[in-house]
Amino acid sequence: MMLALAAPALAEGYKIGVLHAERILQQSQAAKAAHDRIEREFKPRDDALTKKEAALQAAQAQYEKQRQALSADERASRERNLDLQARDLARQRQQFNEDLRARQFEELDKLKGKLDKVLTAYAKAQNFDLILQDALWVGKSVDITDDVIKALDASTSGAGSPGAAGSTPAK
Repeated sequence: MMLALAAPALAEGYKIGVLHAERILQQSQAAKAAHDRIEREFKPRDDALTKKEAALQAAQAQYEKQRQALSADERASRERNLDLQARDLARQRQQFNEDLRARQFEELDKLKGKLDKVLTAYAKAQNFDLILQDALWVGKSVDITDDVIKALDASTSGAGSPGAAGSTPAK
């Protein structure tokens, strides 16, 4: 019984902060810039695939209109051709999605690397003993997410030091 009462008293001497990683990934300028880079890089390819998909749908609709007037050989030939185009387009779309996911993971890894450096500098500058990520419930006095976003944004833009941003959460 005495041990249970002593532990919280001991914890009061520690400075603890909690951050919400998902908010950082959604709200930081670094995350938004990464999203914009990926968008610029993949939009032309996505647009090209979308045009090909629309052209294939139009060709399929045209075939359905003309189907009754075609000979059996012509129908079989056009069906094979449309089927080949559809499979090729599905393969291209799948490759696009895989490339997009790989690029997103690459950008996420870069962002996490920056975040680790910023968070370490912030924790040292603000004298934190422990920083937790994504707790079930977090009081405002220990939530450092906004300060970490500011520090990450400052480090990305080159303005200010990562440890100097924002207020200091309570002990």
